[in-house]
Amino acid sequence: MSAGGGVRNLIARYRDTLGLFRRLRREHGPIVRYRLLDFEFCLLSDPELIEEVLYTKQQYFEKGFMYKRSLLLPRPTVITGDGEDHKRRRRLIQPYFHRKMLSANASIMARQVVAMTDTWRDGEIFDMDKTAHELGLSISLEIFFGNALRVDAAMLQRVLRLCMIDIGLGLLPSRGLRRLILFSFRRLQNAYQKMSREVLARIEPARADATPRYDLVSYLARATDEDGAYAFSEEEVVDGVIEMLIASLTTTAATLTWATYYLARNPAARETLEREVDETLNGRPPAFEDCERLRYSGAVIAEALRLAPPAYYLGRRTTRDCTVGGWFMPAGSNVQLFYFLSQRDDRYFPQADMFRPERWLDPEAQPARPRCSYMPFGAGARACAGEAFGRLNLTCALAGIAQRWRLDPVSEEFPSLNTLASYAFRNGLPVKANARNPG
Repeated sequence: MSAGGGVRNLIARYRDTLGLFRRLRREHGPIVRYRLLDFEFCLLSDPELIEEVLYTKQQYFEKGFMYKRSLLLPRPTVITGDGEDHKRRRRLIQPYFHRKMLSANASIMARQVVAMTDTWRDGEIFDMDKTAHELGLSISLEIFFGNALRVDAAMLQRVLRLCMIDIGLGLLPSRGLRRLILFSFRRLQNAYQKMSREVLARIEPARADATPRYDLVSYLARATDEDGAYAFSEEEVVDGVIEMLIASLTTTAATLTWATYYLARNPAARETLEREVDETLNGRPPAFEDCERLRYSGAVIAEALRLAPPAYYLGRRTTRDCTVGGWFMPAGSNVQLFYFLSQRDDRYFPQADMFRPERWLDPEAQPARPRCSYMPFGAGARACAGEAFGRLNLTCALAGIAQRWRLDPVSEEFPSLNTLASYAFRNGLPVKANARNPG
């Protein structure tokens, strides 16, 4: 169960985290302890063990420490908070992702997809990963900030990059060392501060304005507790907005790019998708009600999330002594829930290495599987509050693109990966745009 090699594991962690986790599972089994410098981790990679942590014994665990060591987001948020504080924040943010709000957001999503695809030219080659991030950013800016704000997209990209660097440095033992390294990214830190000022400047007007407003900044600024007081401080509103931007962009951009890749490698699936989109939309942009009828499009998204989940493991920390899988875990143990392997396991997903969206069209025909064998949006009490928002965003984008374009990778090679913080593309995904004639 134990694997040492703190320095060796640290090097492997920064070079290829997914490769490290796979090696630990292959050499030591579904539950293994290993070291990274001064830190000890316990890697769990069977869905039954993960279920024990997230459901059966969830009261013994809190959020992992990586996000909590952030230099940029030092205060608790809906993602990093624990206990009653987390429950309160989640209860307050949840209504923002209810059906009425999603219906209003769908038109924004569809309009932004049309605006972006209008700029493409037949035969043009571009980086789909970069384009997907730009599309996700334009959608998020309008939905989260409303029409009144035009944030510099390049500046926000720098903010997001800085946040990912910040999280990746969380393994380094000294805050002083991390600050020293981040000091070399002063321009990025300045961009973060500028972004914070942009959000802060809109909090008081949002609270003073009595008219309905549906952007995320206004929603968080106006949210109240049971006693009628504002639920979030100005600093918490800033943290919440930037955190939601990171979470939404990471999932949406990576999944849309992976869906593009897998569709290009599976022509029959792409033709089925195009046929559904043509018949359902008849040439018009997708509306909220259409997305509910685009079942195969949703299945493509579900299958892309199965094969390439942007977040492929979760971190937890024990708050008191407990056992998992019969193994003793003292209070303060750092646990990593590695569910990537379960989502590619033939026991739960026949022909697991194949891209088969049709497996999601008839759940009753699929073999019974543990509930933590598929969890791209997390599971348990901390499952992603914005899952419905993310799936709607992805369906609108996928259908809007498929109406008019086929995107084919220019290389036959499997993309190079960066798995330090997520299952992401290291060098993007260059694609060639080919115009199509629906019908």
